[in-house]
Amino acid sequence: MSLVPALMSSLKAWALLLLLLCLQHSLLAQSTSRRQFMEHHHLSPNKMFSDYNCDVLMTDKAVKPKLSHMFVYMTWYKVEHICIGSNWRDRYKNMYIWAQTPIKVLRCQWESLKNRYTERRSYSYVQFHCNADGYVDSIEDIKALEPIL
Repeated sequence: MSLVPALMSSLKAWALLLLLLCLQHSLLAQSTSRRQFMEHHHLSPNKMFSDYNCDVLMTDKAVKPKLSHMFVYMTWYKVEHICIGSNWRDRYKNMYIWAQTPIKVLRCQWESLKNRYTERRSYSYVQFHCNADGYVDSIEDIKALEPIL
């Protein structure tokens, strides 16, 4: 009879270990998705918006060469809270969400004749995609309100 309690405690230990591994994997997946979005699309307000340059950004941020790429100029805090619903515990999961306020957007467009990127700056409403974990993972659409000269 002493074998059964020993097996039960061993099973509990393995179940706990498995649960911890699953949680760690989930957290790594979330942080990878968020980190990639921040690395490839986020411009920090610690620097003036006008100081950002597409040719430099596309190289520095190691973005794969594309015909067009968008960057958003906003605090990381706002990015983190895009997918949070009215109740702070609820996250929008696998949904498209329009930002409630206009955001400064830098759109980089490849000009093959000039062999460089041209820049379009604007205040825009931005539609983000919230992944299955409830975090922003991409920019889906924009509606430009006015250009920034």
